[in-house]
Amino acid sequence: MGKFRHPGPGFLPFGLAVILIVLSLVLILKSRGKKSSSPFWAGQTWVRPLLGVIIFLGYAFCLGYLGFILTTFLFLFVWMWVIERIRWATLLSISFGVTAVLYLIFEYFLEVPLPAGFWSV
Repeated sequence: MGKFRHPGPGFLPFGLAVILIVLSLVLILKSRGKKSSSPFWAGQTWVRPLLGVIIFLGYAFCLGYLGFILTTFLFLFVWMWVIERIRWATLLSISFGVTAVLYLIFEYFLEVPLPAGFWSV
């Protein structure tokens, strides 16, 4: 994490976490005495956020096994199919295009090694 005058790579995430914790505590303390007129999850509105969390966890789990290209394509495909409900042609073109652009940016321009998964021998 480093020191205040010489920050390391963990300084920014730590600082942002501290700011988020403080702001969350302020919101919790401000809303302590107020009564809510509407429920937090009305009806079945909790289903899509739960599906989103499951899709993200699936992406994180499969990234090392399937590799960046296949996992990112499948993640975008499933996300837009389940959560956004986009037409098939648009879904396929966006998934392919975004995966290709992300691969080019990280692999060639930034030279970040991406997980190859079972493709690597």
